[in-house]
Amino acid sequence: MVLSILSFLFISFGYSLFEKLKDKKGYTSFLDHHLKQEKLANFFWWFLVFINSITTLFLILGIFSLIFNFQLFPILIVFKICVLNILILLIGQRIAGDFQGAANLGIYMILTILGWYLII
Repeated sequence: MVLSILSFLFISFGYSLFEKLKDKKGYTSFLDHHLKQEKLANFFWWFLVFINSITTLFLILGIFSLIFNFQLFPILIVFKICVLNILILLIGQRIAGDFQGAANLGIYMILTILGWYLII
């Protein structure tokens, strides 16, 4: 069960990172329109790429740790990083006034907390 949750989160965060890297101009344009802060759009793009990179890296490490070593401590760190990432995204959605986007993050948060609970 935990492996499927980690895989889902990896696909979600990993593909999000891939999209940001593939189309930087389009994503910064989206951020500019979404946040109504043209000067901050490039900064937020770099910040989101950094956070998603760390999350994706730790998700990969967590999946390999679970498959090969079955050590639970690294996976607990992975879930904490995912929660932090989701909270950062939630704050951004609320500031931007995208309440539907903020509500959609609740699904990811519930799934992450469920995985965290299964590890403990």
